[in-house]
Amino acid sequence: MDSRRLWGVVWVLWAGLALASPAQDLLDEVSRLLGDYYGGFSQVRLQELKQKYQGELEKVCAQEVSCPSNKAYPILQALVAEYGDRHTRYFTPEDYAEIQRRLAGSSSSRPQLGVQLQVVSGLEGLLVVEVSAYTPAEEAGLRRGDRILAINGEALPQAEGERMEFLRERVASGAPLKLTVQRAQQRLELEVLPRIISLQQLPTLSLRPDGVAVLRIPSFSGYQQVGPRIHELVRQAQAAGAQAMVIDLRNNGGGVLSECLVGAGAFVKETYRRLQDNLRASEQGYKDGYYYFRSGGRERPQYEVQAAYWTGPVVVLVNERTASCAEYFTFDLQEGRQAPVIGQPTAGVGNTATVFLRLSDGSGLQITTSRAQRKDGSFYPERVTPTLNLSDDWYALAEGRDLLLEKAVELLMSADIGLERE
Repeated sequence: MDSRRLWGVVWVLWAGLALASPAQDLLDEVSRLLGDYYGGFSQVRLQELKQKYQGELEKVCAQEVSCPSNKAYPILQALVAEYGDRHTRYFTPEDYAEIQRRLAGSSSSRPQLGVQLQVVSGLEGLLVVEVSAYTPAEEAGLRRGDRILAINGEALPQAEGERMEFLRERVASGAPLKLTVQRAQQRLELEVLPRIISLQQLPTLSLRPDGVAVLRIPSFSGYQQVGPRIHELVRQAQAAGAQAMVIDLRNNGGGVLSECLVGAGAFVKETYRRLQDNLRASEQGYKDGYYYFRSGGRERPQYEVQAAYWTGPVVVLVNERTASCAEYFTFDLQEGRQAPVIGQPTAGVGNTATVFLRLSDGSGLQITTSRAQRKDGSFYPERVTPTLNLSDDWYALAEGRDLLLEKAVELLMSADIGLERE
């Protein structure tokens, strides 16, 4: 065998090893799962996408005998993004593990405070937009609208892009922290001890002196937990004599389908979704205190709740981060009892259902598997269109005013809604 033939054999063997690499295996796995499971509205052609990104993978793996999986991560993220479907995403192993912990309501992987924060251009520090229940932040007395200005006497960076990381680094140590906080016109010093926390975010209820109950639902994650909890809080509001209710779904990214259907049942009595995938249809809903699942013409009760029903006036708050199951919930109240909705148009995945799939290397896929229909067979719109289109005003929140909540209460106190002023 001459040298040219020998090098030809070596090249073929090397190329074969590269194509059989973990990165190539991952691309093949993602393509197969998309082909098997995707049932959304996107019209992209998978084979064309795979050919396009196969070329991209070969470029980044050109110098690798066995190309590692992580070389494929940005390529897979770009491929999946071309579906243009916000319910279909690719996650690296670290991100997939985190989202699974959140969906399961398990514990955080590192110490946390239990807050959601916002960088607001022109405002010093970090604005607190959510304080989770039973967390170090709540125990320390942090509130929505507070601004964290300094930690242990060290001011947060002026550069907006560095503030979150500055906070994360200090929280991750788990050491006690002294926070300098601006609350409207008041400067406070709060001590907080970061710790491992539960990632489950259950609904909470607050009762205002004017007779309005505020039901905050931050997530629908937690099978057989969120839906029954909503019914329980409705009973509490009724027992306390609340005359009207604001349901706050801002930043609620969705969760488990059963929970939004059961939860909405506390306001509309019956809820229903028909989910049509590539092969079959299933039906899920809530009626007479039961969450049920129907497939192949057979209805099977899944779990029972101690049912409550809110008969008073209600207003729903949403924003551009209200997504998925939270959009389902809002549609049910908007269509089932003409509840006014205040805020921004929602994320735009309110007409599909999705599953999460773990891949061989620990990364994961979220794939739209089916389209959501009403009982008459019509598809839901992709997003909720508010009755009154308003955006959150972060500057007003930093001064202690939640303008969307104020507008909701104003609407509830109007003659059209029927709540009288005291």
